[in-house]
Amino acid sequence: MKIPEPLFKIINPTLGLLLRSPAHFLMSGSVLLITFTGVRSGRSYSTPLRYVRDGKTIRCFTSKETRWWRNLRKEARVWLTLQGVGVPYRASVIVDEPDRIRQLLIDYLRQHPGDAAYHDVAVSKDGDLSEGDLDRAARQAVVMEARPA
Repeated sequence: MKIPEPLFKIINPTLGLLLRSPAHFLMSGSVLLITFTGVRSGRSYSTPLRYVRDGKTIRCFTSKETRWWRNLRKEARVWLTLQGVGVPYRASVIVDEPDRIRQLLIDYLRQHPGDAAYHDVAVSKDGDLSEGDLDRAARQAVVMEARPA
């Protein structure tokens, strides 16, 4: 099920509070809080994101339509709150590399099949992902990769 976009104005701040609290364990197994500095504004921003781990690398997915990831076009120092602990990371984005993004998206959706709706990828009753939807989604997705600083 896809949550309507306007609700995220309520959900994201609430998740941010939860992820910083002693009750973080309710969501922190699959959701982190990224805090970064705006390139132009110099202000600090935080947003919750679903994540996957690949060794020491943390990956999150978003759409080109969102704006926050543009602050990470050049590798940036970020703060990730993971399982209740804040840790400095170096983050960058993968954009306009559809073949690479497609494979990473498949790996991600295997771990979080419910997120297929956010990428408009159909999932069959057998759990197979639509090839055509994956191709289109890979052209629209942005991958944030973070590694320990």
